[in-house]
Amino acid sequence: MILGFWVYRYEMSQDQRQAWFARVVESGLQNQIFNPTDVLAHATPDVLANHLPPDLLSKVLQASLTAGAMTPERVLETVTPEVLARHVPHEVLWACIAAAAARAGLTNVVVP
Repeated sequence: MILGFWVYRYEMSQDQRQAWFARVVESGLQNQIFNPTDVLAHATPDVLANHLPPDLLSKVLQASLTAGAMTPERVLETVTPEVLARHVPHEVLWACIAAAAARAGLTNVVVP
């Protein structure tokens, strides 16, 4: 796992890294490898508040108010995988991916 992180970090351009993370997060969600709650367990409200631009935070709040609830699913309707990959530190997204791999038994790391 560490080697994969090293390769992604040093052999890809920033645009390539963003595209890679967006694809992996999107695929993980589509294939139910992890769910919106898992993503937001890593991309916490504090992380989002510190890294998303104010206009995106306003959109999240507006969508939640319109729907009558702020749920992880509702947040990810606005904060899409592409947006996450553009604004959230990649280490945060990597932690989400690594946790899913550990839960699936693909690593020797134990995730509670």
